[in-house]
Order: sequence, then structure tokens, then C-alpha cells
Amino acid sequence: MAFRKRSDQHPSTDEIMTEVNSNDTKRKRSRNMIASWILPNKQRIVIGVLISFVLFQIHQLLSSVRLAEIYEVSVQINNIYVDITGIEDLERRSKLIENRCYPGMEELCQCEDPTIGVGRRGQRHWLKTSTENRDSVISIKDGVDVVFYGDSITEGWKGTSYGFANGRKDNNYAVFKSQFTLDGGGKFEGIPMGISGDRSPDLLWRLINGGELPQSLSPAVYWLLIGTNDMGWAWCSPEVTLIGILRVVEELRAKKPGAFIVINGLLPRSFDSKGYLNRKNKIGIKHSTKNPPALWKDIQAINAQLEEYSNTHDNVIYFYAGDLFMIDSLASDESLQLDKNLMNDYLHPSALGYKLWGDRIVEKLEELIKQP
Repeated sequence: MAFRKRSDQHPSTDEIMTEVNSNDTKRKRSRNMIASWILPNKQRIVIGVLISFVLFQIHQLLSSVRLAEIYEVSVQINNIYVDITGIEDLERRSKLIENRCYPGMEELCQCEDPTIGVGRRGQRHWLKTSTENRDSVISIKDGVDVVFYGDSITEGWKGTSYGFANGRKDNNYAVFKSQFTLDGGGKFEGIPMGISGDRSPDLLWRLINGGELPQSLSPAVYWLLIGTNDMGWAWCSPEVTLIGILRVVEELRAKKPGAFIVINGLLPRSFDSKGYLNRKNKIGIKHSTKNPPALWKDIQAINAQLEEYSNTHDNVIYFYAGDLFMIDSLASDESLQLDKNLMNDYLHPSALGYKLWGDRIVEKLEELIKQP
């Protein structure tokens, strides 16, 4: 504290108190001024922090919603089907499922009981193709090593759709002939028995009622790839899709107990315009369903159970070559992408895709079929 001094004497008590009071008043005024500035600024800081926190949470929420839209969460299968003991067991378990539809796709769901063969007899081209398949197996004079059953992916080996030539598949049959006919230079004799758009119940009808599994047909191997249309077109749940595939397998096991049955794991597919496996379609690929879900996680869940089932049933072999169609099968989930050169519509293999896939199939057949 600084006092004003007289030149010849000390300050009086009154003067000292006056000076003290004056300084106290100045300090109080200063504190009030500082407080009046700090308090509003504290409020502004607190409000600013709260606003920033709220904005951050909104951003996180919007980001989560966006990721949920782009990267589809897998719809898991609730039950285990590794220990299926036969057709009756599968039918019993199927009856326990209350909702057969893929979650969120109920309005478009056309899912029927997967254990009953229904077929598409009202569709003229479908019945025509099934009849042609029946006639082709009945007319076989020499032995056949492998019969391929399936949908459009299997029919694609012949370069046709519903038995009619398809210009986009012109080169496919040449690939099949070179790999699965002896005349074409292949090691094995095979026949493709697929129909475009088929689901498991359609194929089941063909085997039971359509004459495509005659008693006279006795290859060493039945090669099965079916189910992608059950989930990706009829919008059946992954569990119902799995049951449908296993029902066809059980039919083959019952009718052809001495043969090998190879379950080809479902191939990857994408509705995304750039072929990303874990992204929902936004724009680009024409599809009858607006913004269909990504199915890759569901395909993996189905394939996992198919593999385990195969490991516990005699003469049933699980086979998978879906990694062939990916740009990088080791990429992260969000970056996993199909190769357009090998699967140009992200569902059906190109001629080159069939060639690479066929090479793998031949390797497996060499393990299964004993050659002289």
C-alpha cells in the first residue's frame, strides 16, 4: 500500500483510514467488474461446451445411422442344423419357424415351406426347360461323372436362360465343354441341370416330380448350388434358405446313397453398384426391390452351417470358391468387393469367372473320382 507522505510529519490516523477505505472501494469495484465479465464468459463457455457435446452426439448418431444403412448387420441363424437325421427331422424343424421372411422385406416376401417341392409349373418357359433337362438325362447313353443341379448360375454353363441362347453368355458353354466333356478335352463328363430363377423348392420339385433325377442316372458326384434366389429374390430368411438347401441335399442322399454330394457354398453377390459386399444398393444396379439389403453376412452364416453339416454326414462334401470372384478376399469388411471382370453383374460369373471356378471344381473332382 502506498501512502502520500508529508514532507515534515507522518500521516494521521484519519488520513490512513481514509486511504484504506478508498483503496478497498477501488478493489471492490475492480472485483465487481472482473466478476461481471468472468461470470457471463463462464456461462458462455459452459453453453459452448454443451452445444459442442450435443453437436458431437448428433454427428455420431447420424454417422451410426449412415453406417447402418451402408454396412448391413448380419441376420444370424437361430438354430443349428448340423445334426439333421433325415427328411422328417428337417420337416419337423421347419414347422417350428413362425416367420419365414427376411426381416424388413415382409411386403415382398414370397417364401414358401422350404421342405415341400412346389415348382413354377405355371411359367411356360420354366416347365419347358425342366422337360428339356429331363429328356437330356434320360437320353444319356454313356456314363456321366458329375451332374450339376442349380439355378441360373448352373444354367449359365450352357450359355442359356430358360433354355434360350443368351448373348451375354455366349462363351460360357465353350468353357464348360473344355472342362466337363471328354470330347472337348476335359477329364470328366458332366451335365448342367440348372434353371434360371430357381429356388430350393423349385429344384426339389424337379427332382421329385420333374423326372430330373431318374433311377438310371448314376454319376459319381452330384454337384449342388442353390439358394441365392431363396434369399435374394423370394426374400426368405437365412434360416429358411438354409433349410431349403439341406432339404434338396437330403433328397439326393435318400435317392442316391452311393454317390458323393458336393454342396457348393453360396457364391458372393451384391446389389451395390460397385460390387461392395457389405453395402446396400443406393443407385446403379437396376433391381425390382428399392434399396435391397446386403446379404454377404447372411451368406457366410449359411455357408458356415453347410460346411459343418457336410463334416458330419457321410459322402457329403462342402466346397467353396467364392473368394475367386473378389478383388481382394482379405480386404476389410467395408472394402470387400467383387471383381466385375469375373462377375459382371455381381451375381453370375463371366466366362473367365466360370473358367477359374471350373478349374477349382476339376481339382475337387480329381480327389473324389478314382480314374483308371
